[in-house]
Amino acid sequence: MTRPASLEGRYFPRSSSGSVDAYLSGTPDSLEITLADDEAAQPVLFQSVTDRLGNVARKISFQDGSVFECSDNDAVDAFFDHGSSFFGRLTRAESSWKFVGFAAIATVAVLIGIYRYGLPAMASAAASVTPASISKLIDAGALDTVDRVLFSESSLEEDRKAELTTLFGKLVKTSGESSPPLRLLFRNGGRIGANAIALPGGTIILTDQLVALAEKDDEIAGVLAHEIGHVSGRHSLKQIYRVLGIGFMVTIIGGDSGQIVEDVIAQAVAIESLSYSRKFESEADRHSVSVMLEADRDPYAFVDLLDRVVGAATKDAKETATDDTGWLSTHPGNADRRRDVAAHVEAIKGKE
Repeated sequence: MTRPASLEGRYFPRSSSGSVDAYLSGTPDSLEITLADDEAAQPVLFQSVTDRLGNVARKISFQDGSVFECSDNDAVDAFFDHGSSFFGRLTRAESSWKFVGFAAIATVAVLIGIYRYGLPAMASAAASVTPASISKLIDAGALDTVDRVLFSESSLEEDRKAELTTLFGKLVKTSGESSPPLRLLFRNGGRIGANAIALPGGTIILTDQLVALAEKDDEIAGVLAHEIGHVSGRHSLKQIYRVLGIGFMVTIIGGDSGQIVEDVIAQAVAIESLSYSRKFESEADRHSVSVMLEADRDPYAFVDLLDRVVGAATKDAKETATDDTGWLSTHPGNADRRRDVAAHVEAIKGKE
């Protein structure tokens, strides 16, 4: 658009809420205001012009506090030569549905990329440099939360607890894991039933229901070795940092999330340690196989126990158990799990 000789709009004199029709002419370095009912022009010193926002009228401010308002955005851009600026080009692009569509797709792709690759990478880096003292504090907070929300006091006999604690100690020694220090706790699983979880600071919780389902100690040993693998891989910390990263993304995208969302994120940090991605589960499975073989125990036993855990859970929920790994599943299906375990067993034995 050719630069216009003048702009037509409304002039708001200094310290006045009223306006008069007027014309703005000249150059940014030498501007003049001419009132519609007065042919005499008065000089004004340019201060700023507002950015273009849809069809909102633009405001040109002057150093004496007066303001000129013009609704012809294209004319304002041409008058002040803003059309060739970055924001001018961006404004024109925003009026194109093709650009808006491309920008929307690109934004979604970037967010997916951050969630899929960026957050795990950053979470892994953060977990690797987290001091043991911080892990211990997170561990204590997570334990307090799961005890209040999920678990109750174990009713397992003390002799049985002692046996399993001794077994756990042998597995820890075999694994060579010493940082963070590992400890085993027993709880009644309540509504989550047969389960075992590893908290960030090295606390591993075994539920009474899981112990009851086990037919031999090798099955429990395999599960404990699996949970030790989660601690060794710092999986709980990585999951927690991912939750914090997601919360940060929500805040960036949506602004101030408010107390409710903050509370949800805070609780998710504690509960997130209960579930892991397929990758983490597979890593923990391989760790279990390595430890069980080193301890001269059955590396397949824990999968047998998991078969019964899945069967009991689906029976209680009146669902059909499946061995398949679904596309959206966080845990590998037991059939795939058994195949992966077998492959890792063969790989280790092949190196011997």
